[in-house]
Parts: sequence; C-alpha cells; structure tokens
Amino acid sequence: MHRTEMTPRHAWRDRLDAVGFSFYDLESEGGRPYWNESAAYVFTMPEIELIEAATTELFTRCMDAVEHVVRQGRFEEFGIPGRYHELVRASWDDDDPTVYGRFDLAYDGAGTVSLLEFNADTPTSLVESAAAQWQWFDDLRSSGALPADADQFNGLHELLVEQWTHIRTARWGLAPGARLHLASLHDTGDGALIVEDFDTVAYMAETAAAAGFDPKLVFMEDVRWSMDRQLFLDGSDEPIRHIFKLYPWEWMITEQFGGFLPISRGATQWVEPAWKLLLSNKQLLVVLWELFPGHPNLLPAFSAPDALSGRPYVSKPRLGREGANVSVHDASGALVASEPGPYDDLVYQALAAFPPIPGKTAVIGSWIVGETPAGIDLRETSGPITGDLAEFVPHYIAPGGSR
Repeated sequence: MHRTEMTPRHAWRDRLDAVGFSFYDLESEGGRPYWNESAAYVFTMPEIELIEAATTELFTRCMDAVEHVVRQGRFEEFGIPGRYHELVRASWDDDDPTVYGRFDLAYDGAGTVSLLEFNADTPTSLVESAAAQWQWFDDLRSSGALPADADQFNGLHELLVEQWTHIRTARWGLAPGARLHLASLHDTGDGALIVEDFDTVAYMAETAAAAGFDPKLVFMEDVRWSMDRQLFLDGSDEPIRHIFKLYPWEWMITEQFGGFLPISRGATQWVEPAWKLLLSNKQLLVVLWELFPGHPNLLPAFSAPDALSGRPYVSKPRLGREGANVSVHDASGALVASEPGPYDDLVYQALAAFPPIPGKTAVIGSWIVGETPAGIDLRETSGPITGDLAEFVPHYIAPGGSR
C-alpha cells in the first residue's frame, strides 16, 4: 500500500455530478475539497485479499458478539433503555435483514489489519465509494492513465442490487413494484438540506429500484405515528410498511415516536434493523476483546483506561460521529491530540498502527453487503484522528492480479 500523486480529470466535477455525487466540494483540511483525486492509494492483490479476509472474519465475530449480548441480556452496557430490550432481542431472533455496513480499519502496511469501529447502522461515503471512485477508475483506465490490467476492489453497486433483490423476494416475499420508503434527515434545524445524506439515500434508492422496488424518498421529519391507524405514515399519509432509513437507531429510541417502535413491529420493517443498535455502538469493541482476546484483527479495548496503562491508547465515545470527542494518548497517558464535540461515555482502545505515509493517516473503510465484503474506500487526514475534515481519496489495485 502506498500513496501516489495523480492528475485530476478535466471537468472532474461534471463527471461526479453525472453519477449523483454532488457534495465533492465540502470543505476539508486546509479548505481543500472533500473529494481528492490529485492522489490515489495503490494496493497489491495480496493486500486486498488480506483486507477482504479480515472483513469476513470481523463480520463473523461481530455476529458472535451480538448473539452473546442478546443471550446474556447485556443491553444496559450499550445504553439501550429497558423498554427497547425486547425489540432488539426480537429483531435479532427473527433475523431481520441487513443491507450493508462499513468497517473502519487500520492497515499497518506489513500484514496486520485492525478494527477501529463498525459503522453498522448509518454508514455514509456510499455514493462516493460505489459510484464516484469506480467512475474515476474507469475513466483513468480507459484514457490510459492507469494500466489496462489495473483493478479496483469495488463490487458495491452490484452487491447492493443483489442484496435488495434477496430482501424483497426471499425475506419479505414482495412482488416487483413493491413500495420501499427511503428516509434521511432534511436538516439540523437551519432549513438547509443535508446534501450528503440526501445523495446517499438517492443512490440507495437507485439500487433498490434495480432490485424491483418502487422507491419513495421521504424525510424523517415527515415520518409520524397515526394513533387512529396504528401505523407509521409518511407526509402524504401513505402507510410505511418497508423503510430504509439513514437515521440512527440511538436517536430514534430517544424521540417521541420511538415509543411506538415496539408496538409497530410486524407492521413496519426497518432497514437497518433494530439489532444494529449493538453493532453501531463502540461498546461492541469492548465485548469483542472480552470474547476474543488476542484476536489478530482486534485491538485491546476496555471500559476504563487502567487496563491500557503503559501503552498508547485512544478514548472514543460509545455513540460518537466523525471523530468528535476522540482523544489520543501516549504511553504515559498524556494527551497527544483530541477533537471537540458533544459526546461523552467513553471506551478505551489501544492505538492502532498505520502505514508509514509521510504526513497522512489513512483509514480504510471496508464495506460489507449482506455478509459479503464489497469493496473499500480511503479517507485521509494529516493528524491521527479521522474527523469531519478528512478527505476521500480513490484507490486502485496495481497490475499483477485480477479480480
């Protein structure tokens, strides 16, 4: 794995617009655009196979962890209120279907892949991973800027269509043309559309339509519970029977309509399902290390920092986003770096090793669709914490193997 300089495509913004990726100019480090195709990360095929195998293994271990937590009733450790314990348990026992998730991984460049966290409920960077970086790769390979036998680890689009088809037919037993609502938050109170979320949901709607659904985009602000009909309805008073939401379960269960989630079970199917509350919470890291101590893809993680005394570690909130409230400490416990934010309730994880790329920390996002590794993306920063100013950099596989 190494980072190489690249020449951006002519009119690259127009090209990205063409695949429904419009937030490429979000401000990143130094005022640069979020999308950065002036560089690329290059992998060998054995490295890709290593990351793919680690993703498969981590997903299996995460399923073991969910089974353990459900059977042992350890919901309180994850901050889940008592009235939702049965909802999570039933969702897991009924095998409510999942579409996707994204592992954030550290690769040290020398054969070790380590889990940083699992974005299992509302992972973003989907449209840029699935569509934008594939378009970039295809354009450069077609123009001769990349070798004809180069490749990219990216089967996201095809696997999403396949998984939605499986869910529609085998899991929900729905005929072609069945309605699927897809929801995101419109704004955070300022009235301005959250473009990243909207583009992500619009792209997911495209894959669902290819799988035979009739998608309808809605906003979470318009989802409401009808006391008369005992159903969730959208803004047009249409019943919501099946819904994909880019909206965290941990928010849903604290809001007014959250109290109706348990009684609506069976009438409304949510994707991602309620059992993802156990995977999108960083308490998962503590449970994984407890169950599988010494696992080569796991970093030691605990609910208190004492167990990491004498070694560098990271503190991170159980329910945090975009690097907020993450702190890095050296072996003496002294603070090295931190990001502000509104979160608390921390877990503590040993510091991961990254490849020696001067001035850059590159986190690999490894996607899983259903139970299948589906591709990777990379976000880089100049510091040790991957926050909301990280840049997205595309990748390719150097010639010498093919997928």
